[in-house]
Amino acid sequence: MEKKTFFSPERKAALVALVLAVLGFVAYATPFSQYRYNSKYYTLSGYDLAFGKSVMNGSLDIGPVIYLILALAAIVVAIVFAVVLFSHKIPRLSGLFLFLAGAVQVFANIITMVTIKDIMDGCKRISALTGLYLGMAVGLAMVVTACYLLTKKKVLYVLDFMVIPGLVYLLCNNYLPMVGIQIAWKKLDFRVGIWRSPWCGWDNFKFLFASGDAWMIIRNTLAYNLVWIVLTMFMGFTVGICLAEVFSKVVQRVSQTLILLPQLISMVIVAYIVYGFLSTSAGWLNKGLLGDAEINWYGAKQYWPFILTVVHIWKGLGYNSIIYLSSLVGIDRSLYEAAYIDGCGKMKQITQITWPLMRPTIVTLLIMSCGRIMYSDFGLFYQVTMNSGALYTVATTLDVYVYRALMQLNNLAMSSAASAFQSVCGFFLVMTVNQITRWLDRENAMF
Repeated sequence: MEKKTFFSPERKAALVALVLAVLGFVAYATPFSQYRYNSKYYTLSGYDLAFGKSVMNGSLDIGPVIYLILALAAIVVAIVFAVVLFSHKIPRLSGLFLFLAGAVQVFANIITMVTIKDIMDGCKRISALTGLYLGMAVGLAMVVTACYLLTKKKVLYVLDFMVIPGLVYLLCNNYLPMVGIQIAWKKLDFRVGIWRSPWCGWDNFKFLFASGDAWMIIRNTLAYNLVWIVLTMFMGFTVGICLAEVFSKVVQRVSQTLILLPQLISMVIVAYIVYGFLSTSAGWLNKGLLGDAEINWYGAKQYWPFILTVVHIWKGLGYNSIIYLSSLVGIDRSLYEAAYIDGCGKMKQITQITWPLMRPTIVTLLIMSCGRIMYSDFGLFYQVTMNSGALYTVATTLDVYVYRALMQLNNLAMSSAASAFQSVCGFFLVMTVNQITRWLDRENAMF
């Protein structure tokens, strides 16, 4: 029987976390930056940068740095973690709080070090000092301590650390750029950079709805995507079943290659293929099929909802069908053999075997598709239509509208605002559709 000691591994980790938190407060009291004024050098501590200070004899005011304030809040979280862990209240998952506190600490100090010249714009000979590096070291120590604690409590295992390279890539490639989302709320001035540009509130979002065409743009974006989600899922599912029923390996491989080929073609090439069919002067439809009854396709907007739908399904059908096919091949063939022996026809097998077993894949693809319902294929709506003004009311979606506004106004902040609007809408749609799925069929919800 093991003898329990007062200083268990959890309590030792709590003491280490407490020491690191104290070191964090000490680190912010050390010099973070230096500047020159009247031939003299002055230093600023982390607290000076975090809460703002007047420098250069009061001729310049440095505003509070939000990242450093978050880092100080992370240190407070680490102290709370240490106290709670020492009392053994929530020992299993409390290491996550320390991990997040350390990660915020490292992130805040890195961002501050990179942007220190923008933060202190107006000062001469700005340089980052040891306080920033000490703050990063404390944050890294917090992360290491948290990983040790989570390993001891069997929340993490040694093999879990193999994901660290991929996680680092994910953070650098997908999450660090999210700092730039602040452009959506700024009046971007390239002369002073992103960080020093003034805030403008919601002004950048107004251009999305200020135009009289706002309803038309949102209507087009939603209507096309809703129809395409239904059609692409139905066609992909149908073609996937057909490919799965082909027993000849040669025919199956050739069919998969041919049906996947449009997915690999650039939208520019697709635009000229469509033009080869619809051109008024030399198009196949006008010269080879309609004869004397020529149609100015690029001036007749009533046809383009159908044309765009056909081109979209044709180009993406191969990719969608391969996704369904990859799930279909995982179904045990003995189920179909047993159903055949019982007298079930092909349609009965699809409705009673294929559909129930494919439901998780279908629901997952549906939720992911709903997340991008406010986005549109820019190349399809802009290049395939040849940017024809006569098709404006049926071919203008949110992405096309933002591009045209960007080309005319050269306002990157407006484009960023539109991207932020699309992302937020996509997030809420994913959460809503997933919650509806949980109510109807809990097992097939994503989370």
